[in-house]
Amino acid sequence: MDYCVKESYTIKETLEQFESNNDRVAIVVSENGKVVGVVSQGDILRALSAGMGMYVQIGQIIQNSFLHLTEKDMEEAYQIFKRKKITLLPIINYNNELVDVITLDDIFAFLEENRN
Repeated sequence: MDYCVKESYTIKETLEQFESNNDRVAIVVSENGKVVGVVSQGDILRALSAGMGMYVQIGQIIQNSFLHLTEKDMEEAYQIFKRKKITLLPIINYNNELVDVITLDDIFAFLEENRN
């Protein structure tokens, strides 16, 4: 799925994924497909400035605590995007499997549909 990287991806591979998705965040999944965290461009910059190299696996720097929803509720998602200034929100089920992703473009489309 777009916006996903595996824990085994290197920082370099993750940056390439950011480039191909035109985003600054990726959802990190384990080898068995469970969502284990997110990683942002800021996380990578902090890791690099702390001396980690481009070939460090992303699993070493992910944020295990992350914002997510368990269902696609666009009104709730909009409030989270607005309050937290994020660009990507995963929707995961109770087995920590990725069900869907809400992007900033999805939020803009939601707002356009609901304009007076």
